[in-house]
Amino acid sequence: MNLRNLKVFCDVVRRHSFSKAAADNSMTQSGASQAVQQLEEQLQVQLIDRSKRPFILTAEGTAFHAGSVQILRQYETLTEEVRAIGHEMTGRASLAAIYSVGLSYLPALQRAIKTRHPQAEVRYQFAHPDEIYRLVEQGMVDFGLVSYPESSKSISATDWLVETMRLVAPADHPLRDKPVVRPEDLVSENLVAFAPNLRIRHEIDRYLRHLGITMQIAAELDNIDSVKHAMEVNSAVSFLPEQTVQEELEAGSAIILNCPWLKLTRPLGLIQRRNSTLGRTARGIIELIFELSQNATGATNETSVDQPQLAPIGRSLTSRTG
Repeated sequence: MNLRNLKVFCDVVRRHSFSKAAADNSMTQSGASQAVQQLEEQLQVQLIDRSKRPFILTAEGTAFHAGSVQILRQYETLTEEVRAIGHEMTGRASLAAIYSVGLSYLPALQRAIKTRHPQAEVRYQFAHPDEIYRLVEQGMVDFGLVSYPESSKSISATDWLVETMRLVAPADHPLRDKPVVRPEDLVSENLVAFAPNLRIRHEIDRYLRHLGITMQIAAELDNIDSVKHAMEVNSAVSFLPEQTVQEELEAGSAIILNCPWLKLTRPLGLIQRRNSTLGRTARGIIELIFELSQNATGATNETSVDQPQLAPIGRSLTSRTG
């Protein structure tokens, strides 16, 4: 069976488009269609139902796609390992990250890769946590970066960072003049909250219940950028990881309120498919991620509320994290 045809088929599925898959493989749209047709003829089954718009995979196509992704990944890993003997990283890797992690940490990673491994090709995707788990489970990416990482029968999760959560407000918020903001001061304040289906919302709600606080919800949003914008619009406060508001703090558009009682964190982790072998480039990128995090935190694991804490490298999570 032609490996190129397998790749074209997988690219058609990944891109949801024959034309885009064709461009990825430097061929015509007709050539991409013929590649899939050749696979169907060899297998004597229909892989793609072209009568639907957009097209959909048949049951046979779904099963064949899952296996093809693994075959191609194993082939790429083997090829990369052989070519890399005695040379620098020159292969490909793919990762998916939640939006806040992508915006806060990936720019530094991209700069480091460009400097140290200019021949490496790394593909990035930003997505909702549920989508990242799906991409990892299906082998569409090498690994994912998520908050509140969870292991499962098909997913292995590893600690990465523990971010300190802060109570953040617009720079002109009335609470800015308080030397210390007490829990009871928040009862009359508007809160921009995360969407109810997100784990971070559950953890914040549980913490507020522990403190005996009920706040007025001004808005519920599913990403940190929207939360920050809604804070300004509603003159409200929000609980956010400190790393995600560094630009606003430096620009003077947001402030961190002094809350000595606030002991809330957000764990970040790396997830990958169980029983899968990562290529040299993917392994190297993971090592670089941990190295950059360690450098940023002063190469220490001491607990501090003033900076993100580096979790033990490589500790696999076998149950839900807190």
